[in-house]
Amino acid sequence: MTFSPRLVRAELFKFRTTPGAWVCIGVVLLLTGLGITTSFINGSNGVVHFSAPTTVVGLRRLMGAGYTAAIVMAPVLGVLSITTEYRHRVLTSTLLAHPRRADVLGAKVLASALWALFMGVASFVMIGAMGIPLLLTEGGSVSALLHQVGPVLPGMLAAYVLLAVYGMGIGTLVRNQIAGVIIALGLTLVLEPIIVAIFSSLAHMDVNFLPTRATEAIAGGVAARGPGGAGAATTAHVLLSWWLGAIALVIWGIGTAVIGYFTTFRRDVT
Repeated sequence: MTFSPRLVRAELFKFRTTPGAWVCIGVVLLLTGLGITTSFINGSNGVVHFSAPTTVVGLRRLMGAGYTAAIVMAPVLGVLSITTEYRHRVLTSTLLAHPRRADVLGAKVLASALWALFMGVASFVMIGAMGIPLLLTEGGSVSALLHQVGPVLPGMLAAYVLLAVYGMGIGTLVRNQIAGVIIALGLTLVLEPIIVAIFSSLAHMDVNFLPTRATEAIAGGVAARGPGGAGAATTAHVLLSWWLGAIALVIWGIGTAVIGYFTTFRRDVT
């Protein structure tokens, strides 16, 4: 496989000129906004109130408000990066222009990673635009929030990138766009919580190498509410160290892409 800047630019052009990638960013902003709002909802003694987070966990939840957006939309972006060409039957033209499929897949991996990084940056811009003013309004400390940038921001951006590659691997395996999106969302929203619940209740084990738990680990232990993090805000569980979480996400991301390449991507397109 050889690196081709021309192929990467072509893949990024496809992202810029197709609605799916921009819809993903729009949903990321929406989910991040919801995450910001929920980080201000606190409860004690059965009483729920809206107030500024003051604990480390609460501040990290605010800084990592894009957690749910990452685990839901980054894989979907990856799926779209490959299945859109199958759906609209334009992959043939891509391969005619550059027949080396490993180069094409490598360019898609890099382009998906760059666009996912853009999505992650957009999420943090949303936190700055909405979360910080809301924090000031509720009398919270911006300096305390900024102290959580180091533990959360690098890991969250890495999670966006690696989860997008993971989704691209799923798309490469499945090839069908609708099925790929359903599988990516089903694994995150349905199958993973079931696996976690089964192992937790029957074997008393924390299954921490799955994508959402690995994402939480590299993002500074963000206790997420919502999809993929059900119960994380109320149930304690032991996470991997950040570097083991990163290794787990790399395996999930690169592993699915490599398997997809050797099993389906090299097949005849027509």
